[in-house]
Amino acid sequence: MSKHNNKPVALAAALIGGLALSSSAFAMSDLTGGYMLGAQHAEAAEKAAEGKCGEGKCGGDASHSADSMDSDHDGSISQAEFAAAHDGDASNFARYDANSDGMISADEL
Repeated sequence: MSKHNNKPVALAAALIGGLALSSSAFAMSDLTGGYMLGAQHAEAAEKAAEGKCGEGKCGGDASHSADSMDSDHDGSISQAEFAAAHDGDASNFARYDANSDGMISADEL
């Protein structure tokens, strides 16, 4: 029988092989603004996905903003202003005039 002990050789081979395989796990890559570019890309993609339905613009007749309908800039929208913004159709005016005062405020819209 041979009295050679192969355990240290096997252990050394496993250690060297493990270090060689793990070097890619600890590799560093230069970002050089890459994370910022990724954030800009994500923001642009989000805006593109929004389309015409951005913040405060979604939903049936409410697709017009209060500012764009308030032609006399008095802070509220009359039935005539509402109709003008909707091609003469004021049929949904009452739906937005929650307090039935004949005017639509920005909060009601």
